[in-house]
Amino acid sequence: MCLPRKNNRMMSTIEAPQKAADSPRKAWPVRRWLRKVLLVLAGIAIGALTVRFLPHREPRSAAAASDLGTRLRPGPWGELYTVPFTIAAPDELLPVRTIEAGGTHWTFKNSTVSEVSDMLDAAGLPPEQRKTMIAPAVLQTKGANLEITPTPEMVAALPQNARETLYRRLAQFPENRSAFFFIHRDTLSVRFDDSGVASETLALFHKFCCTHGDYLVLGGLPSMLALLPSYEEKARFMRALTRQKTMLVRVRVTNETDLRTLSDYWGKGVWAPNIRTFLEGVDRVPGGTFTSIIALLPPLPSSQLYFYPIVQPNPLNGPTPVHDCHWTSLNFFRDTSDTNAVPAEDFTRMLTTEYFPVTADPRYGDILILATPSGEILHSAVFIADEIVFTKNGSTAIFPWMLSTIPDLLKQYSFHAPEGQQLTMHYFRNKGM
Repeated sequence: MCLPRKNNRMMSTIEAPQKAADSPRKAWPVRRWLRKVLLVLAGIAIGALTVRFLPHREPRSAAAASDLGTRLRPGPWGELYTVPFTIAAPDELLPVRTIEAGGTHWTFKNSTVSEVSDMLDAAGLPPEQRKTMIAPAVLQTKGANLEITPTPEMVAALPQNARETLYRRLAQFPENRSAFFFIHRDTLSVRFDDSGVASETLALFHKFCCTHGDYLVLGGLPSMLALLPSYEEKARFMRALTRQKTMLVRVRVTNETDLRTLSDYWGKGVWAPNIRTFLEGVDRVPGGTFTSIIALLPPLPSSQLYFYPIVQPNPLNGPTPVHDCHWTSLNFFRDTSDTNAVPAEDFTRMLTTEYFPVTADPRYGDILILATPSGEILHSAVFIADEIVFTKNGSTAIFPWMLSTIPDLLKQYSFHAPEGQQLTMHYFRNKGM
């Protein structure tokens, strides 16, 4: 592309000053060098003022740490952070119709009709209600025991003082424990806030409960469900009732992490080489990083964590195994899980023969036992770190495998302790670990 020829007069006007400035010719390079030096010095000055007066910004990895939740107490488990959340049973597992159709059943072990009648009378049940409760259609003999199957209206009509006495007596028999929910007052907001449960349903719920210290004890759940107006409301209530508080846990690994201590803590049994190799790889990430605790667990609990056993065994193949807290504790480190249920007596025997009691601070993989002062084992869980345990707080499919805290477990199971007494905690360690 050709440019138009310049006017000679314009050229002389523009070029004359340039020629004067270029004389002598060596002055221009020196001036340009001085200008660069001044710009560099100005930049250094501005940078110094910025560092001096602007707030200090932490490295990205450190800032990310504070965003990952609450840091646990320091220990051999490393630098751990927790983020709480709640989890509730999915609609596909809510046995609403099954529970309602099953009805309310209260068992009085090794009792006679006169003994049950006297107990109801001592509980303050009005004579007409007591007569209805011991009628042949309601009170029936089941082997050496007696069983009351009240109607929903009968359960709803119980006076509050009689309800409390009756629930306490029934809770003494293991046969009735599945018929009661023990709900610590601190968990009410966790369960029912933003649950969509109607206020009328919550009022009925409180009517079906009795108070015991810091607990609400819900009895007659099938009867309560029968009195709710729709299936949708029943499902909402059941979903809220199963909601539990759990947490996410992340471990931070940086070039300052004591990798050997961390590997020794998390690497147990045949899984130790895998854990060590994984942590060594994470340690090479520039600037450090975070990883979920799931990556440090053995295959079985890592696949179970936060999951509900939606796919159930085929009942045509025999009785459905009970995957309760004891099964969970014993299978934590096993390569292939044992699908058989673990009766209480077998669990006690295995603790005696394959484990030994721990008197020092617990460590990863130890089994935590919650027991009554008389020695009855109520619950077991696997110690993870600080006050965190891996647990399944119920034997049915509506309870997931999850992470909890020891204080929360004590709140959930302390109702079973005799009045004025506290549950005892014991730790057991596998002899092969």
